[in-house]
Amino acid sequence: MARLYSISQIQLYLRCALKYRFQYIDQLPRPWRPAALVFGSSVHAAVEWFHRQRQAGGSPSAEEVCKIFDADWFAQTLEPVVFEGSETKEVLQVKGQAMLRLYVSEEHGPKPAAVEEWFELDLADPETGEDLSVRMRGIMDLIEEGDTVVELKTAARALPQGDLERHLQVSTYALVYLLLHQKLPKLRVDMLLKTKHPRLERFETSRTPADLAWTARLIQRTARAIEGGHFFPNPSWMCGECEYFAQCQSWRGLN
Repeated sequence: MARLYSISQIQLYLRCALKYRFQYIDQLPRPWRPAALVFGSSVHAAVEWFHRQRQAGGSPSAEEVCKIFDADWFAQTLEPVVFEGSETKEVLQVKGQAMLRLYVSEEHGPKPAAVEEWFELDLADPETGEDLSVRMRGIMDLIEEGDTVVELKTAARALPQGDLERHLQVSTYALVYLLLHQKLPKLRVDMLLKTKHPRLERFETSRTPADLAWTARLIQRTARAIEGGHFFPNPSWMCGECEYFAQCQSWRGLN
């Protein structure tokens, strides 16, 4: 039976194979979580609620959406969280509320066809139909009427165009949609930017069957590397924000 992977696992392995091992193989407890990760999760929870209400025919207000965010933010920050620079729990709460008010005020798109759409399927090459012996699972943030797959991101800065065209998560969702529905979806990334004055930027992109065949093979090869036990560090600027920095410092590749 093919092993089951999420796109988050594949991305983590590509970013740092050793962190993948610490998190998914050794299952080491995380002493803390980065504030950016927690913040993004709470914003996602509020946006998910907003779209579920829209899908059911409702028109939720910005204040209602902010209350969902506040509740999730309170619960998430009960555990240890590490903040960057001048950020604090209170500062990010206010920032999150402002970002969500902006999002609600600018959301005039089609009625959602699906919200937090769960999938699990066997990966195949979309050009040849070959079964790649990898099973994928995950959740797509939003699917709008008209076959538009939308991915929501929170970030400190906009996504460069080159990153958008090679964004593995977006490519994977396009691949999954094609395999499930036998049609290429439209693709959009909604970026909620936590700048001094929050901004919402929407980026449309597309993928060809050849692009998605490349994506499918990358996922297959990454899965094979994981199953082969190839775990090693990938030093970068992100190391200082890693929950497993201490364990990485003591790594010698002996097991």
